Amino acid sequence: MAWQQPPENSVAALEHGMLFSDGVEFDLKMSRDGDLVIFHDDLLPNGKSKRDRCIELLGTDELKSIGIPTFDELLASRKFTDSWQEGGKTACIEFKMPHPVSKKKHESYIAKMMELIENKLEPLELPERSTVIYSFSPKIASVAKSNEFKFPITRLMPHLRPWGVWRIKRMMGMPHFARTTVSSMIRHSRKNEMPAIGLALEFLNGWTRWISPGIPLGLKGAALSRLNKKRAGMGAFVWPAPLELEDLMLDAGLSLVTDHMNPDVLTKPDGSIRWMRPASQPLDDEWRRILDSATDSERPDLFKEASHSLPKWSEIDDLRRNSIVIEQGNRMHWSGSEESWVKQAERGVPWGSPRIIGHRGAGKTHSK
Repeated sequence: MAWQQPPENSVAALEHGMLFSDGVEFDLKMSRDGDLVIFHDDLLPNGKSKRDRCIELLGTDELKSIGIPTFDELLASRKFTDSWQEGGKTACIEFKMPHPVSKKKHESYIAKMMELIENKLEPLELPERSTVIYSFSPKIASVAKSNEFKFPITRLMPHLRPWGVWRIKRMMGMPHFARTTVSSMIRHSRKNEMPAIGLALEFLNGWTRWISPGIPLGLKGAALSRLNKKRAGMGAFVWPAPLELEDLMLDAGLSLVTDHMNPDVLTKPDGSIRWMRPASQPLDDEWRRILDSATDSERPDLFKEASHSLPKWSEIDDLRRNSIVIEQGNRMHWSGSEESWVKQAERGVPWGSPRIIGHRGAGKTHSK
């Protein structure tokens, strides 16, 4: 039976993404009752007034009645939390800012969300590098510092205003895009002790990477070497992730936030195999040879067998885990020594290791 894509940001979508790939990205907002709800857009999609569609002005029960899940409902899913807790998986949680009609101040809104996140996730005792909180808001670093927030954070670029039609958002964001460089993002993140940057692919690929001032960074050749030397092991979460660029982005050491989450798609446009867990359950040479040489009819069963046979990150023996991080560290110009990379890997997948992350769980299901 063909795969049926679940609605974006639903519990079913996030369960699928957490199991099928290296983790998930999803969006949190706060209801009128002070509960965390999983929703991307600034307003509900109907013809009512803005106040009647504003998430921050609606009660939790009303939002649940129209199919918007709460964070508590997600945490009640053992299928989701067991995978998150076992190590190797990453949840990228985006804090969405309140719509202006709510008249809520961003600083206090972010601070309250951080408090809720800490209280709800503390009992899970999640492994290191399993969670990153990010936002387009320029306030996230200062609020995290003043509240001594315990989880890693990063800021997404380019800056987009948190409300309005997507095309207008992009137009309004162009001046910020044009004056922002990847190098400045890296400096900002390092200054604020952020483990990663979050950025649009346009900063690194195509003609748009030439818009920003300075020498461009990119996905191959000298431009990639410059990028990785500046990152020095810092993580990079990049979206979108076209299938035809997937290998190029992974080889560059980037973590992909992808909408391509169909488990029936086992090959990329060039015919090469598509393994969705390069970080949390990396392929070994033997299984790569088997899958590469298999016929299209053989691959579905072989992929299932590989999923059951290959060890997950937390189960990989020391020798293989060390060889993975040493190869990545040398190729991607991580800072520090091989010994430090090995020690870092004992506590979880390094931030600089490439991941495949399911956008809104199983991929977005509407165009906004």
